Amino acid sequence: MSKFSTWFQKHFIPHEGNNHNPHFLRHNSVMIFLLIIIVVQLGFLAQVFLVFDKTKFLASVLPGVLTTLTNKEREEINLPALTSNELLNRAAQMKAEDMASRGYFAHTSPDGLTPWYWLGQVGYNYKSAGENLAVNFFESKDVSDAWMDSPTHKANIVKPNYTEIGIGVANGVYEGRHTVFVAQFFGTPFAYTSKPVETTPTPKTTTAPIVKTTPAPKPTPTPKPAPKPAPVIPTPVNTSTQIAVAPVETVVLGEEIINANTIEKNSFLKTTINKLLTSPLNSVKYIYSGIALLFIFALFMFVRSEIKHPIVIARSVALLSVIVLLLLLNIKILHIDTIVPSDGLSASVINTIAN
Repeated sequence: MSKFSTWFQKHFIPHEGNNHNPHFLRHNSVMIFLLIIIVVQLGFLAQVFLVFDKTKFLASVLPGVLTTLTNKEREEINLPALTSNELLNRAAQMKAEDMASRGYFAHTSPDGLTPWYWLGQVGYNYKSAGENLAVNFFESKDVSDAWMDSPTHKANIVKPNYTEIGIGVANGVYEGRHTVFVAQFFGTPFAYTSKPVETTPTPKTTTAPIVKTTPAPKPTPTPKPAPKPAPVIPTPVNTSTQIAVAPVETVVLGEEIINANTIEKNSFLKTTINKLLTSPLNSVKYIYSGIALLFIFALFMFVRSEIKHPIVIARSVALLSVIVLLLLLNIKILHIDTIVPSDGLSASVINTIAN
């Protein structure tokens, strides 16, 4: 504790030991933090204009973040969390890629394909299903907030009977602007009910007197040659229609078995990292705010000591001004409105629109 106290006083408290000039406010320290801010800012711009715009990095990270944010909204009203389902992920990815490649943004495609078409393509057999869409965003939380601000999209997120979720993301052009499309599917699968095995009832027995008899020897049967096995002809599987959903949420599609109960849950650390990677503005805010608070505290302690040292004060104020200006610039860069359809869409098993 004494070492920390000595370090704290040397860097933040003006006294004779540091010549009334705390190390944190000295020229070298200010230059180091200014260099850190420049590196962070360059990383922010690269993430927004190169990584998000030119690569599919966002597509591999955003679904997990949106699933976490969706489940957080459900947990706040005491609803069970949704389980990520691979079939729903495939259907959502196909829908997102269709919108991105053809430049439309709607629940129904220009040639009349509804969301339920994509569920049929992957063989997802559902009792009820829903779809949320979004486009034009940089921040993952902007998508979640836009959905929660729309009554019909929010209704899908907090619908009690939904148990599974799938998300797809694709890069494309919408209204002349390169952007990212996101499709979110919700579902309640049909439970597979196996036919009960018919058993022959055991006949009632009546008590009879026991008679001891010597059984006659059984004749030895002549062994018959074993018949040759018939050749097995593989049956073709139509992956778009053949599906069975077991009570433990095991989905059989062709030869592939996907067990939703064994899907690895994201760790807290992984989820946090994903949130930061898909929320560049928030990441920069956290870093800049931390640096600003340290300098504000050091400056407060310096001014409180009533030591007149205008150069030290000017350096600190200049650094704080740079931080504020960069934050305002970053907000302006990312100031775009996330677009969602006028209505979220949901359907029952007979594919009638509920919303």
